[in-house]
Amino acid sequence: MRTISKIIISLAAAASVPFAGTAQEAAADSVFTLEQCRQTALRNNADIRTADNNLRAAIETHKEAFTKYFPEVTAGASMFRTNHDMIQYDVLDLFTLGIINKGKAAGVWALQPVFMGGQIVNGNKLAKVGEEAARIRKEQSADLVQLQTETLYWQLVTLKASKQTLESAITVLDSLGRQVKAAVDAGVAMMNDYLKVELKRNGYRADLVDLENGIELMKMLLGQQMGLGSDAKVDVRSEVPDSVPAYPGALYVNTAEALTQTNDHRLLVKNVEAKSLEKKMEIGSNLPKLAVGAGWFYHNVFNQNHNFGGVMVTLAVPISGWWGGSHAIKRKSAELDNARVELDNLSQKLEIEMADKWDNLTAAHRKMAIAHEAIGQSRENLRLNKAYYEAGMSTITDLLDAQALDRQAKDDYIAAYGAFKLSEAQYLTATGRGGI
Repeated sequence: MRTISKIIISLAAAASVPFAGTAQEAAADSVFTLEQCRQTALRNNADIRTADNNLRAAIETHKEAFTKYFPEVTAGASMFRTNHDMIQYDVLDLFTLGIINKGKAAGVWALQPVFMGGQIVNGNKLAKVGEEAARIRKEQSADLVQLQTETLYWQLVTLKASKQTLESAITVLDSLGRQVKAAVDAGVAMMNDYLKVELKRNGYRADLVDLENGIELMKMLLGQQMGLGSDAKVDVRSEVPDSVPAYPGALYVNTAEALTQTNDHRLLVKNVEAKSLEKKMEIGSNLPKLAVGAGWFYHNVFNQNHNFGGVMVTLAVPISGWWGGSHAIKRKSAELDNARVELDNLSQKLEIEMADKWDNLTAAHRKMAIAHEAIGQSRENLRLNKAYYEAGMSTITDLLDAQALDRQAKDDYIAAYGAFKLSEAQYLTATGRGGI
């Protein structure tokens, strides 16, 4: 109950975790299914929160780019006073007449872009691509978080199954030790046989200590991965089945069809779009720019207040800018070509990775089936050696070796099952189905 009490405390402290309810409900929720682990991690994991912040920043960048369509309104004011008159006249060489030694000016004006070389339009498109890329990166983070969570989940499941196997083996040795001790007391067995049983049992007990420590550590790692804090310890509901799971043929998808569904490929496509827009913006920076505007102005220079309005047209034509601009455009063209090459090259590698993950999954299933078959063989070997020992036809060493082989066969199946579930998760993630 110590583990359950700690997880209840950690869940109560995590305000972002929507597990409201009674104390009994909190205790029940301390044992998680795989889907509950995934969903909790997606709500609370630090990588997800970082991806959320990056997406919000990209959305604000897109909104900022949209404001460039509107007029740019500017207001300004100035005041001056000089140490002598700015304009001086000599009057018949008799005296000097000076005017303007102070003044005020103010104005408000607005400029509406008419043609900016496509920079505003393409800048908005680029900001939109950036927002879409941020959404894809968030999905990538979600896929990775789910894969990491599932990895820890199945590691904990297999460790708990190995603990059960070891505890069963210790129970068998306890019974065997009592039988051998009784035989020693009756004078029909040697003390050496009893000591061999005790040595094997103590070795298993030491292994049990390591397994229990590993389980406690894995519970803390899974709790931290789920965003429940470093002190949280969670338990899992799944168990290693006695029978071999069905062949995963239903999960197979054609690599070419799955490619466009993967976040990695989608991000590569967005990179090509971004490089194409960057090139267009570079071209636009070297094109003429036209804007129209209007404003209201005020000045007081000759001790007279004047107010007036006006309209304006501005045209800027870069001339010397083309000297460096042509090279900048060529640089952007090279970057666009590289993005296209990267799209083609990495797409092929993604398809190869999918095929490799499928091979790993099917191989893991075959190995799991072989390991399960070995359990039956080791169980029969143990039964025969036990019968031979009781009939006096074999030694206690043979019986202990058979018992060790039986435990090893069970552990091998548990490890093979964990490898199969991990391979399954990796294949689904590689084919763009990490949330399944």
